[in-house]
Amino acid sequence: MEASPVPQATQASQPRQAHAALSDFTLALIQALLRSGYYASDHPEAQKAITGLYEQFRKLIDGRSELTYMISEKRESQVITVEGYASNPLFLHEFMLKGMADLFTPKFLDFLKRWSLLSFSIKAETTAGDFNTFVDLMSQIPALGAGATASEELTQALADRNILHISTVFKHEMVGRERRLPWRVRLALSRLRRDLRVLPLYKQASADQLSRTKLQIIDDVIRPVRTPDLLKDFLVNYDLIAADISVLEESDVEHEICANLTDGLLVSTGRKILAEIERLSDYGAEAFPWGENVDDVKNRHVSALRDLARTLVTRGSAMEHEFMESLVEQNVLCLDDLPPDLRRAVETHHLTDRFLEGINGYLRYLQNPSGADQARKLAATLYRITPDLVYRAEYGALARVLEVISQGRQRPKVSSFFEQLANYILKALSSDNLLQHQLEALASEEKEQRQSLATIFTFIGDTTIPGLLKVYDSTQDRALRMCIFEVVRAMGGTALRPFLARLKRVESDWAIVRHALSEVGDSGETSLATSCSDFVDHPNPHVRHSALSALFKLVRGQAEQEFIAALSDDDPEVRQTAVSYLGAIGSRHPDALAYYSQVLDPDSEADPEADGVLIETCRAISVVGSSEKQAGLANAILLAALQPVKSKGVFGKLKRSAPRFGEHVLQAVLEALSEVGTREAIPHIEELAAADEALASTAAATIESIKDRSKQTEP
Repeated sequence: MEASPVPQATQASQPRQAHAALSDFTLALIQALLRSGYYASDHPEAQKAITGLYEQFRKLIDGRSELTYMISEKRESQVITVEGYASNPLFLHEFMLKGMADLFTPKFLDFLKRWSLLSFSIKAETTAGDFNTFVDLMSQIPALGAGATASEELTQALADRNILHISTVFKHEMVGRERRLPWRVRLALSRLRRDLRVLPLYKQASADQLSRTKLQIIDDVIRPVRTPDLLKDFLVNYDLIAADISVLEESDVEHEICANLTDGLLVSTGRKILAEIERLSDYGAEAFPWGENVDDVKNRHVSALRDLARTLVTRGSAMEHEFMESLVEQNVLCLDDLPPDLRRAVETHHLTDRFLEGINGYLRYLQNPSGADQARKLAATLYRITPDLVYRAEYGALARVLEVISQGRQRPKVSSFFEQLANYILKALSSDNLLQHQLEALASEEKEQRQSLATIFTFIGDTTIPGLLKVYDSTQDRALRMCIFEVVRAMGGTALRPFLARLKRVESDWAIVRHALSEVGDSGETSLATSCSDFVDHPNPHVRHSALSALFKLVRGQAEQEFIAALSDDDPEVRQTAVSYLGAIGSRHPDALAYYSQVLDPDSEADPEADGVLIETCRAISVVGSSEKQAGLANAILLAALQPVKSKGVFGKLKRSAPRFGEHVLQAVLEALSEVGTREAIPHIEELAAADEALASTAAATIESIKDRSKQTEP
């Protein structure tokens, strides 16, 4: 294949300036190889070529374990990549200036090819002497004496000089081509075999040095393949190199590999292997292209998975029930291999399966339990499988169980049994881990699951309140917020008080706030009135209206001050609501009466009030006259409203006076007078009727009502 320094289709993954230090070092390294190749190692020019290069390496490797240069196959060309510097491999042409990359990449490839190298890795532990020696060796042309190959010559030279911390992989050592493995997996397997095989050549190294180096080799080799897919291929195909490694037993290598991985990565890799085993089950018995049959390939997968699983078991790692179940089903582990707690978890999983399969029968028995022993066994089973139902997202099934328990607590004959069962289930559901799991599920599940979770949270009660409020604060999902409110509402005042306390601050959707206040008003919990009072100055008039309504429903007259304050609200509908509630509680507050007088005064300089407010004002006035003084005041306010407005200006006296208020308002004035008006109002009413035929019938009825009340009060 031809060298292709800069494939045109490839774009730099990151700005070149982000890797300027790597670019400078790489360029200096290639230049040092070029210059050193012209001179003997002790020549002044050769020494000058490497001056400062190691110091550049030390700055570059800071915080990293090694730097690897390798030849990678890309389409029909070869490119040089660097691993260990960034989280992902970097192509040389991505971090070097284009002109430099075009000029120096072919030269770098020549140095690698002359030694048949596919890659070399310089570890952080490399000393200045070893580094400079390696650069000098790489710059020379292989002597190829006594039938030795270039790779053998370089290997022996590194061993003779006890250079332990520079790793090389040669072209002929690559494994895995026939199995069509990813390039990085092939390179990792090849490097592991190479590095472990050459250790016996290092005669000058101490036993302690070799022991530490073995572990370091495994760690360095695994680092570039720390993804579930790559690790799966690495572990399953380890057999390609196992027979060639004599310094460590195969089990020791696999143990060290697994020991260097986190629980999460082991489980993720295990799931990948499990999926591949299940896929292989659908294959026929035919051989794979490299000569193995399906059973052999499957056995390699099972073997790799068994080593991985045993590492998890030995650590006592937490594994999901589904994963453990699959390990047992695939004969990777048997129940006896598991520690007691994991074995119990698998057995619990089986119990849950049986319960779900026969849930209708179990629930029918639970509704009418008979036989103390059977009832106790069922209660113990429910307690045991409750966490499993949660972790398996069987919220609907659990909600059905809780509904039966809640109903049973209301039945006197069996209430004690269900009360005890409820306490057991509550204990299981209230653990921190399980509660957190349910809260996270609430934010991710669909509507039906959320409804079941709402039933569960309502059953648990107060313990869930902080978590529910936290979820509410952190989500913009309207449906989820409504769901949380319904749970809180079902819990009552204990949950609603902290909910309302933060609602004004965190909720921007006024419709949700209004709905919440409406539901609180209907709850009948008078202790929530103080919380509702916080919303009477809300920026949205619909919310202010709902706050007043909730206060009226909860405490009626005790909220008189809030209703009085709302008389000065900017929104006419809010003012109308306030007047309506003041009338409903029969308020005789001086501020209310002053407001009534002002808005019905035809000579008032204030802007005319909305008709709806005026009509409610008339109705409110009709209920204030319980004493002679109050009745007189009400009568005076209403009579003032009947007075026509005189036209102003030079010709005002020539114009006919007109009523200030419209027909609907005057109708309301007359209706109010029929309740509180005195005989002195009759002439004014007659005058109004004569001026406006539309009001004649109402006026006549009002006069009759006034006369009838007057007769009843006359001595």
